[in-house]
Amino acid sequence: MQNPSSPNPTIVKSGFYFGLLVDTVQKMIELCGQLDIKCNPVVMQNLNGVDVYVERTSNANLIMRDLHRAQNRYIAGPVGPHPAEALSIQELANDAEIEAENNKKAKEASAVYMAKARAKRDIFDAKMLTAPEIEIIDMEVWQSTKDKNLDGYGGGIVAYAEWWARLMQIEIAKGKQLADIADAASHEADIEGITGFMYGAAVSILSKVWKHGEDLRRWHNLKTQIRNEGEGANENGGTLNPALLTFVA
Repeated sequence: MQNPSSPNPTIVKSGFYFGLLVDTVQKMIELCGQLDIKCNPVVMQNLNGVDVYVERTSNANLIMRDLHRAQNRYIAGPVGPHPAEALSIQELANDAEIEAENNKKAKEASAVYMAKARAKRDIFDAKMLTAPEIEIIDMEVWQSTKDKNLDGYGGGIVAYAEWWARLMQIEIAKGKQLADIADAASHEADIEGITGFMYGAAVSILSKVWKHGEDLRRWHNLKTQIRNEGEGANENGGTLNPALLTFVA
C-alpha cells in the first residue's frame, strides 16, 4: 500500500463492480467518504488480480494509471491509495522496456498459434478430400435447416455439424464406436472456433438428420450432464445444451 495519509488505517474490503474499472475505483473512493473519518478508512478491492487501496482523497486517475501498470506487469502491486503524481524518467523507461518485451512475447505467441491453426487446417482439408458425404436420413429437415441458416452464425453451426459427422464417419467405417471417437472428432472439426451453444445446436441438428444422430445425442447428453439431467434428456428425446447448464450446489 502506497503512502496512506494517516497511520494505522482501518482496511475495509469492498466487493462491487460498476462496469468500467474507473467507475469502480471512483465508487471505492466515494465509499471512503461515507465511512467514519475517525477510523482512518481505506477501502481495498482486488481488480483483475491487483489489490487496489483508496482513501477519500485518492485520485482516481492516478490509481487507474498504476492499476494499468500493474496489470501489464510494469510494476508489482498493490496500488494506491496515493500514487506519485508524475512518473520518473527511470519509471517511464522501465515501463517502455517491459511493454516492448510484452509486445514481442505477444507476437511470438500469436505466430505459434497461427502456425498451429494452419497445420490443423491443412490436416482437416486433407481428410475432407476423402471423407464420405454426410449420411442423411431426413433430407427434408436437413435442407430446411441449411436454408434457414444462411447467416455467418447459423451457417457456421451447420457447417460444423456436417464436418463433425463426416469425420466421425471415417472412424465408424473402421469399426470404431461413436462414443470412442466423437469427442476427438468434435475438436478436429472445430477449425473456425465454436461456442458451447453452437456445439449443442450441432448435436441437436445431427440428432434429427444424421444416420448416427441418435447415438450421438445419447452420448452427448451423458457426457454433458452435471447430475442426472442427461439421463432424463435421453429418455424424453431432448438434447442438453452445455451453454445453458448451471450447477447449483
